[in-house]
Amino acid sequence: MHDYVEALRKLAGIIFPAALMAMVGSFVRYVRLHRSEPFSWGEFIGGMITAGFAGVVVQCFCSGIGLNAWLTSAVVAMAGYSAGQILDFGQELLLKWLERETKR
Repeated sequence: MHDYVEALRKLAGIIFPAALMAMVGSFVRYVRLHRSEPFSWGEFIGGMITAGFAGVVVQCFCSGIGLNAWLTSAVVAMAGYSAGQILDFGQELLLKWLERETKR
């Protein structure tokens, strides 16, 4: 049980900071683009959730390719700022890769 808790703690130490940093990027984007509009909880929360997910995905990718912590932090924050676009781009790349791999 102790090993499970320790593994969970280690995973949380990777996931939560990435999600939070990406959410800060999403917050910056929301403030920049919606300054003169009435506040929308739905759009704000949706952006935060999307950014958190994108941040975790990008954190995993950066760790996988061995980027240092400073570059990873910058990329994760930018992924939060551009969360929907990053996820759409990643989906395109993944689908093209899967298509090539299944034709082999």
